[in-house]
Amino acid sequence: MPGSIFNFWNLRCSTFGNLAFAAFIIAVVSGIPLSIAYDVERASDSLQLILLTSQSAVFFRSLHYWSGQAFLLFTLIHVIEHLSKNSERGLKEGLWLRLVLALLFAFFVMVSGFILKADVEGRMARQILSGLLEIIPMVGTELRIAVLGNADSLKLIYIHHLITTTLFIGIVIIEHMRRAWPELLSYVYLLGVSAMLAVLIPQGLQLSGAAKIRGPWYFMGLQELLHWIPNPLVVMVLLTGGLLIFLLLRWMKGAGSGWTKKGLFVLLVVYGVLTINNWGFRDANWNSLFF
Repeated sequence: MPGSIFNFWNLRCSTFGNLAFAAFIIAVVSGIPLSIAYDVERASDSLQLILLTSQSAVFFRSLHYWSGQAFLLFTLIHVIEHLSKNSERGLKEGLWLRLVLALLFAFFVMVSGFILKADVEGRMARQILSGLLEIIPMVGTELRIAVLGNADSLKLIYIHHLITTTLFIGIVIIEHMRRAWPELLSYVYLLGVSAMLAVLIPQGLQLSGAAKIRGPWYFMGLQELLHWIPNPLVVMVLLTGGLLIFLLLRWMKGAGSGWTKKGLFVLLVVYGVLTINNWGFRDANWNSLFF
């Protein structure tokens, strides 16, 4: 049934893979003028100056933001499409490993962009990510330094966001799609929607801690988990275990594969419920209307 839904969509619209590819290209291209004006040594000040003095910069930053959101969303849908059709089994082992790593990098490139805002929300996201990496036994400190760098500098995060992860994701996308350019219709859809959202909902900065500090939508469920589970190491074990199970899907067969996918889908739904509760039903004091 899920496979037929995806087939229905693919016959009438651009495929989710092509939409994700187009969104990635738009995000990269729109990020080029921002990278020229962005000063990593004075991140918050440079962004404030850009937003105050240039309407075109506001548009490009918002276009970069919304196309990035579309890239992550359509990538996740594309993953679900592959799993619903059991097509992960047809992928070569090396490519599957690179795709899983690219998916992990996709989340990081989104979070790193959020951190590079260097506003109240960006600093909070960095603190949470730093704490989660730090608690990993034996390699936590080294991993945190390798990913986030010095606590007082955004330079390494900026390099990872601009070059390391972006380049790796692009190479793996081209390898997976077997083409260097998505179809034109994907650009028409994505550029139109992203540009409209950039005009209607421009992205600013949260410079005051008076309002509720939120992470990005894909980070809110993690905030909820950290709220309910006092030991962050348990949260890290759960995330790592889920990633490992997802990685092993390529080699699972029959009923084992089916039940594992159903279990992962249930976890995805639970994470979605936690995200919705955080986003819509918590006040600034972290009180929830439901639980």
